[in-house]
Amino acid sequence: MTTAVTEYSDLFIGGKWVEASAPEQMEVVSPATEDVVARVALPTLADASKAVLAARNAFEDGRWSGLPMAERAAAISRFGDVFETRSHEWEAAWVAESGPTTAHAGLLNRLVTGLWRDIIEHAQTMPTIERRQYPDGSVDVVSEPYGVALVVTTWNGPALYLVAKVVPALLAGCSVIVKPAVESQLTARLIGEFAAEAGIPEGVLSVLAAPAEVSAFLAAHPQIDKVSLTGSVAAGRSVMAACAANLTHVTLELGGKSPAIIADDIALERVLPTLLPGFIANSGQICVALTRLLVPEHRHDEIVDAVVAGLAAFRVGAPDDPESTLGPLGTKAQYEKVLAFIESGIADGARLVLGGGRPAGLDQGYYIEPTVFTGVTTDMRIAREEIFGPVLAVMTYTDIDDAVRIANDTQYGLAATVYADDEDLAREIAGRLRSGTVAINTLGPSLFAPFGGYKQSGIGRENGTEGIHEFLQTKSIKVS
Repeated sequence: MTTAVTEYSDLFIGGKWVEASAPEQMEVVSPATEDVVARVALPTLADASKAVLAARNAFEDGRWSGLPMAERAAAISRFGDVFETRSHEWEAAWVAESGPTTAHAGLLNRLVTGLWRDIIEHAQTMPTIERRQYPDGSVDVVSEPYGVALVVTTWNGPALYLVAKVVPALLAGCSVIVKPAVESQLTARLIGEFAAEAGIPEGVLSVLAAPAEVSAFLAAHPQIDKVSLTGSVAAGRSVMAACAANLTHVTLELGGKSPAIIADDIALERVLPTLLPGFIANSGQICVALTRLLVPEHRHDEIVDAVVAGLAAFRVGAPDDPESTLGPLGTKAQYEKVLAFIESGIADGARLVLGGGRPAGLDQGYYIEPTVFTGVTTDMRIAREEIFGPVLAVMTYTDIDDAVRIANDTQYGLAATVYADDEDLAREIAGRLRSGTVAINTLGPSLFAPFGGYKQSGIGRENGTEGIHEFLQTKSIKVS
């Protein structure tokens, strides 16, 4: 039986559905079946220009930026209500376009609902003006929205990016152009539908799931006041370079190569329940995935045997199968990239002890088995580059100093986990790691707390009041 393919020719620009400026369409392909599930209009530079104009007009006339925080918060709360009410549609759309399991999609949506409420609460308690006394008089320190914000996101967690970037930008009073990954066409449409249903004023929000050239055009646009991006280091560099001409302020949440350090003193039953999901959730397509496992030399075999046995419980299969705990990779390009990394690990001399290819019985779709390498050294590609797939590199260390050295020997610094029975030791290790977030004996990071990276993992922070402040500027008004 042939599945009907839905076609869309309109775009959400300035709070309204309008016909795309060009007839070109792209096919949305299911990563689970490789079938076409939709055909959608591709936004062009002309459509992006319309979005900028609408956002600029909306910001300048104050229809959103001029509202009291309480009124913006009420509108964003309605937006959250619509998301919660229609979350089943969001889950189905994300599963169709990117392939997470329905269980993973549902879990993330429930988390997002809590994050949404939390950030609205933070926004309403934030002072937007503070009178300070200095030796030369009184000064009002005022927080004001940047203006027109461009939010660029990737395909592996669109609901999370909605609440970590779009919601804070709107709460701050910015007009917002959302540029989701071109693969995120179905969830992108739902952002527009939800915002319109919630009554977000016209002009305030546009959603363009466009190719990279549109991102570059928008980032370099003189009418964009702020850019916030989640993506690869390469994407971050490209967008930052585009912003340089206008000195546009950027927030970047980029890649990771997160280490998990197992100390000598801790029992594996305290490690595996959080280590394994921390590595393999969403088939490893999470920027904070624990993809480097650092173990004491004399415990290597014990730990590897336990990890391999534990991963056997994770079933790779169709996303809508309730028995599946892992779905396919999100795109064909990512699937081919991960397979190339696996080949490079073998070529570099690492030992493949689990997985390495397509699971038996799954002949269609972008599926890869949980894969574990041992004998990995710090000069190998699988130890240095973000793979964004279910590939674990096991590395040994001689002592804690060696473990910290290996953990920090990377361009990244997004997340890390330390497992140690001795809390003082765990805190000592955590304090020495060059990472924006560290978890101790648990699954992390907390998405309610400030989140961001060191080194090439990013600039700025998301979540909590810090996430809202990324979209605010500070003005000092001397009053006496």
